[in-house]
Amino acid sequence: MNENEFGYRVRQALNEGAERLDYKTAYRLEQGRRKALAAHRAATAPAYSPVLVPAGGPLLEEDGQVGWGQRLGLIAPLLALVIGFVGIYQWQHERRINELADIDFAVLLDEAPIDAYADKGFGTLLQTNSDEI
Repeated sequence: MNENEFGYRVRQALNEGAERLDYKTAYRLEQGRRKALAAHRAATAPAYSPVLVPAGGPLLEEDGQVGWGQRLGLIAPLLALVIGFVGIYQWQHERRINELADIDFAVLLDEAPIDAYADKGFGTLLQTNSDEI
């Protein structure tokens, strides 16, 4: 008798005997089987622990902490945004200084009539006059 045939005969005998067991005994056997399977799965579990990925959040390391690589990934877009805002501010500030310098230059060259200095649209007048020159 080989190993497969012996296993088949043992299974047949257990199946026949299981039909004659009362409810409490069958329930205890089922609980014991579940515990044995859980212990077997725990013993054969892989040696590594997987990385946890929370929904909508950054990747966590094994100890639940965010690593420096993930922090850099979070900070880099914010840093780019701040640099962009500073660049736009500098560009707008430089443009405004250039506009005021053009107005001062036009006044110093006396290209504007004297009545224009009291007008609220004086800057617009100077811009149209400087475009014609």
